[in-house]
Amino acid sequence: MAVTPQTLGLAGAAQVLRVDRKVDHVRGGQVVKHTEETVYAATSFWTDEAGPAPLLALVRSHWKIENGQHHRRDRTQDEDRCPVAETNTARVLSLFRSLTIFLHEQQRYKRGGKKSLPDYELHICRHPGGLIRRFMSPPA
Repeated sequence: MAVTPQTLGLAGAAQVLRVDRKVDHVRGGQVVKHTEETVYAATSFWTDEAGPAPLLALVRSHWKIENGQHHRRDRTQDEDRCPVAETNTARVLSLFRSLTIFLHEQQRYKRGGKKSLPDYELHICRHPGGLIRRFMSPPA
C-alpha cells in the first residue's frame, strides 16, 4: 500500500508491506516447532519502482542472509551476548564463528554429516580429534 512518510512518521517511507510468514524450526533434521505470524515492513521504493514480486524477492533475500549468518550467530553461537569488548579479540572470535559455519557447510551433505549447526558443534566438542587431524595433516 502506498503511503506518505508523514503518515507513518518515517522519513523516506513510500510503501508498507504486510508479510504473512510460516516458519518451521528444525532441530536434528526434524521440525520441532511451526509458527505463523504477520509482520509489517516499510520501504522507500515507490509502487512504480517495486511492485509485489520485487518486494517479495527482497524480503526473501533478507531472510537468506538472516538464516544463513545472523540467526546462526545470534541463536546458535550466542554472539550478541558475548561480553568481549576488545576489538581484536572480538574479530578473532568472529572469524572462529565464521570458520565453524564454513566447516559445517562443508560436511553437511556428506554421508554421516551433521545437518544442523548445533549438532555439528556438539559433535566437534565431544570428538575434536577429527577436526584436529584435518588441520594438522600436510596439504595435498
